[in-house]
Amino acid sequence: MAKFTALAAILVALLFIAHTTAYRTIVTTTDRQSHSCREQLQQQQYLNECERFLRQKCQSQSGRRDTTSEEQQLEQCCDQLRDMSRRCRCDGLSELVSEQLGHLQGEERREILQIARNLPNECNLRPGRCDSEIRSN
Repeated sequence: MAKFTALAAILVALLFIAHTTAYRTIVTTTDRQSHSCREQLQQQQYLNECERFLRQKCQSQSGRRDTTSEEQQLEQCCDQLRDMSRRCRCDGLSELVSEQLGHLQGEERREILQIARNLPNECNLRPGRCDSEIRSN
């Protein structure tokens, strides 16, 4: 019985060590991915070209329209998104919308959110839409 108890104690200790190691690996990997996305966002100047494009779209919705400039802004935004990893694009756009365009209200806000969600598709990038990352709250 003493051998069984000792064996059970060793088994429990090994399971605990394995669980702790797996948890640390998951947390470390997640932290690295998050840090990597922040670095990419910073390198892409917090998607300032996408912000300009979205602001310009917002103005064009209210009547002022310059399609040549709008196309140039979209292309510059696409360049910034292209230079980010696939898994960071939507997170970057989400941060842009919430921090830089969070003051918008009503219909204007809904339209900008819709345009931002669809930006990767406009740029022929994957994922094509950022529905789950960019929320309207």
